[in-house]
Amino acid sequence: MSTLARALIQSGLAPEAAIERCQLRAHQRQTSLPAELVADTLIEAPTIAHFIETTFGYPRVELAQTDPHPLYPDVALAPDPRYQPISLSGQSLQMAMADPTDDALVSALRFQTGLEINPCVTDVTQLAAYASLIKSRALGVLASNPRPSSDQAVDEAPVVRFLQKTLSIAIERGASDIHFEPYENSYRIRYRIDGKLQTQEAPPNDFRDMVASRLKVLSRLDIAEKRLPQDGQLRGQTDDGTLVDLRISTMPTLYGEKIVLRILDRQDARLGLPEIGLSQHQLDQLKQAIHQPSGMVLVTGPTGSGKTVTLYACLNALNQPGVNIATVEDPVEIPVVGINQVNIDERTGLSFAVALRAFMRQDPDILMVGEIRDTETAETSLKAAQTGHLVLSTLHTRSAPATLERLLQLGLPNYGVAGSVLLIVAQRLVRRLCECRVEDDAASELLHDAGFTHEELTQRDSGQWALYKASGCPKCHQTGYKGRIGIFEVMPVSPALQKIMLDNGSTRDIALQALRDGTPSLRRAGLDKAIAGITSLTEVLAETEHSEDRCV
Repeated sequence: MSTLARALIQSGLAPEAAIERCQLRAHQRQTSLPAELVADTLIEAPTIAHFIETTFGYPRVELAQTDPHPLYPDVALAPDPRYQPISLSGQSLQMAMADPTDDALVSALRFQTGLEINPCVTDVTQLAAYASLIKSRALGVLASNPRPSSDQAVDEAPVVRFLQKTLSIAIERGASDIHFEPYENSYRIRYRIDGKLQTQEAPPNDFRDMVASRLKVLSRLDIAEKRLPQDGQLRGQTDDGTLVDLRISTMPTLYGEKIVLRILDRQDARLGLPEIGLSQHQLDQLKQAIHQPSGMVLVTGPTGSGKTVTLYACLNALNQPGVNIATVEDPVEIPVVGINQVNIDERTGLSFAVALRAFMRQDPDILMVGEIRDTETAETSLKAAQTGHLVLSTLHTRSAPATLERLLQLGLPNYGVAGSVLLIVAQRLVRRLCECRVEDDAASELLHDAGFTHEELTQRDSGQWALYKASGCPKCHQTGYKGRIGIFEVMPVSPALQKIMLDNGSTRDIALQALRDGTPSLRRAGLDKAIAGITSLTEVLAETEHSEDRCV
């Protein structure tokens, strides 16, 4: 309920039910509460204007005695029945409003115009009459001296142009996220490109509030709420008119709201399994597992390692008219035709486990669980896998062998895990070398310590292959890298691994058996990419440093 509505109810000027009805209608019609109350003849226009003036202390302006002047094009605003700009002095705009207590509207006006707004109250009937005079006078001005339309003026507002340019640069450079970070005396903009944050040219410090307000308006978030985090989605537009879907997260910090925009690239959802970086042998193993009628296929790795892309590549291979596929995600980032997707909402009780149980009653063939993060979700997923469904999901573990132990830690019985898990994929993303790469003459001792075999080093010395490292050019913006590719550890759960689990074997036991089964480690997969000239040894070492808990 708005500030004005609460004050009116306390005053007794109108019945509470009528005020609530009028407020709802004002929101639906994008009018004002005073206008709806006057339209319903519940309160006279001068009475409610006087009430706002005396209760809240806003100055009152008599528009009937004010010379109309069409300011809309000058202040980059579209006409609106809730307000009228009446005078502009420097960076201060006096705004006649039906309800100047509407803080969200005042904040939006401040953002749209880039000016300080000085709200005053006016009689809503005078507001409508003034708007009519403005319209007629503006038509006369435009006939003799055409101006840009009000919509064009709004689009050309400095903050709007800045955000559009920021998004255009992010898309051009292949960024996955845009960070807007307020500090005491500065405002920093950073893009995450190929997994690394890169600082970009920042706007003036006083843009921080206007940027936050604009993004919250576009995302339909509460513009007045600055004390709590908020999440939402919006659609942005680049300089060339391309529409881009974005996910927004706001966080109150010491010097303002930090905002992160995640760019939702629908192309990622359309990748096929051969495109994500698997070797041919790994690809065959994964295809065989996902085409089983039941069981679990798990993808593991840290946040940002490409797990969701791998899962969607699997779903794309399985998405056929004769198959019922359901996903439960937090949140659904990329809609896919032919797949039933559900956003979990813990606030309403729609958890992973609750959604899974509901889907189990809807005749599914394949279930994708965004993440197994608790015992209830793990148990429900295992039950689905044991009752004739294929379950795809992710966990946060460092390697494929550690995933089996993690499932046991979540309380699943070892016989259940051994009998249901078909295959585990551990993965990381490494940056691709740009075409400006240069040869890396790293010493053989370093390469041996990294994991290259004596035979491979001999082949390198004889010129059969070469390592490369980053250099830098305008095409890659001097980073030496352009794009990313996955490195994978694909571990089918063999009968030998099942026996180790049933015998309560450790992660080390599982890792040693996986090696005997012919499962290459993440490090080995990365070294193969380096030998192929796709990435650098530096990238491989950085991304696999903490994954070598296989103890082999």
